[in-house]
Amino acid sequence: MSLHDRKSRPLLEIACFNGTSAISAAKGGADRIELCHDYTSGGLSPNPSVLSQLKSQVSIPIYVMIRPHSEGFVYDKEDFETMKSTLVAMKNAGADGFVFGILNQRTPGVTSPNSWVDIEKNTELVRLAGEKPCTFHRAFDCIPEQYWGATLCEIAKCGFASILTSGGPSGNTALECIDELVRLFQELRRTEKCLPVGTVVPEIIVGGGVRSSNVRLLNERTSAPVFHSSALVNQTDEVDIHEVKKLRELIV
Repeated sequence: MSLHDRKSRPLLEIACFNGTSAISAAKGGADRIELCHDYTSGGLSPNPSVLSQLKSQVSIPIYVMIRPHSEGFVYDKEDFETMKSTLVAMKNAGADGFVFGILNQRTPGVTSPNSWVDIEKNTELVRLAGEKPCTFHRAFDCIPEQYWGATLCEIAKCGFASILTSGGPSGNTALECIDELVRLFQELRRTEKCLPVGTVVPEIIVGGGVRSSNVRLLNERTSAPVFHSSALVNQTDEVDIHEVKKLRELIV
């Protein structure tokens, strides 16, 4: 789907760090849940048992974070084996989709022939997911803007359905990067024209500090198809159902 021919209202995806929050998000009007664990680490893989219980309690899709640790997005062989086994366990527990992103090791300031994205590992996980859609998450925020074009092509060729980003650089909010997000959507349109026929063009999910106080502006400037928020208040890891309702009302 192209940026400016969006015909339906944007989706609202809520990041949930526990089962209680996921139930609140669903009741508040979220369209989709991103289930993860450990808010302070930015989200890690949750326990499959939490997912199993939620599948009987909520009817909206649940995408699951596949992230073994918070030490960046470069994973060694042991990490990758953990990611594969976790994905299979989550798939068996009823996951509707998966969220992950794997980067190549790069030395700052040193030119490297390698792409930023670890194409081999990402493609293997996407294939392991089967028909379940996969989101390349905020590992994208680590990639400098001058490499966006090539990176978008690589992510598309890996088979990802979407990309979660604040517009970068890592640590910044979507509101702080609103101009970068506009340029990213422009880059995506150019990328779409260069991809092989039949390649799915990943949609951009705008996330990173998205709240009811700024989502209207973000929507007006980007026309993003999906907005992602943790809808947290007071520095807790519990979703505020009232914030979810406000977000849903404002994203039209």
